[in-house]
Amino acid sequence: MTIINEKSLIKLNPNKTRFVDARNIFMNEEATKELISKSPFMNSTHVPEKPYMVAAENDGYNNGRSPMPYGNVIKSLYKDLMTDVQMIVIFSFDNSFHHTRLYYLFKLYGLDSNLYIGKKDSLKAFLQNVTTEKIELSTEFNKYEIEMNKDIYMTMDEVQVAINDPNHLLIDVRAHDRYIGGGDRLDPKSGHIPTAVNIPNTKLYVDGNLSLNSLPEELELIKRFTSVTVSCGSGMSATPMFVFLDYHKVPVKLFGGSFSEWITDDSNTVETKINTLESRVDCIE
Repeated sequence: MTIINEKSLIKLNPNKTRFVDARNIFMNEEATKELISKSPFMNSTHVPEKPYMVAAENDGYNNGRSPMPYGNVIKSLYKDLMTDVQMIVIFSFDNSFHHTRLYYLFKLYGLDSNLYIGKKDSLKAFLQNVTTEKIELSTEFNKYEIEMNKDIYMTMDEVQVAINDPNHLLIDVRAHDRYIGGGDRLDPKSGHIPTAVNIPNTKLYVDGNLSLNSLPEELELIKRFTSVTVSCGSGMSATPMFVFLDYHKVPVKLFGGSFSEWITDDSNTVETKINTLESRVDCIE
């Protein structure tokens, strides 16, 4: 993974780099259009949430609220974005998870991309010098499927097995109230997957940006496990934690369907008790 900050940003070739605007309002296409219209980033290419980050219903991997697009969609998007450039840099702000979601999807299908983590003003200033041509993103995709990287993806069946392994850690990044069953406006059930510990995404952000220096104490404990899975409500907001742990070389996977898929199987247990990271470490064999 390459992280682009303010210092490395100015070293990029503005003629051969495409900047990908991943800003979206979750599940709200109209609000997203308004955001992009009122607060544009010049000389960048906006990628909307659907169909590139979230597949249409019943047309993607997993049965969660935000199914993963198939590889043909992501490969087509990547081909479009790489037109006449040598690299792409994905950005978003304001505690977003859409840039990390898109980065994860490219990685899932073996495609190289970069993340910008830095100040808005620095990026806007650099974009004034960017000369890459505008492109239209494909909306029709061939049937050819490409294989996903199963080393970073976890299915529900695999999670059902993994939670019985004391050397495996499941991290739920949702707000604490949702984790303990305090009500959920998005899903019909509330609580969490058994054994999951709660590390809310808010702990990863500083001034609206993902901070790779977050959670030093928790990170040391997380590294004691042989495998780690991150989960959220639908597989979207867990991607910042995936990026954070992957950056720190933790063997991490994303549960693609997350809690919203977990509760589609009535045989799956839902907990409301609090599992601490320390208590899970004590269970390691």
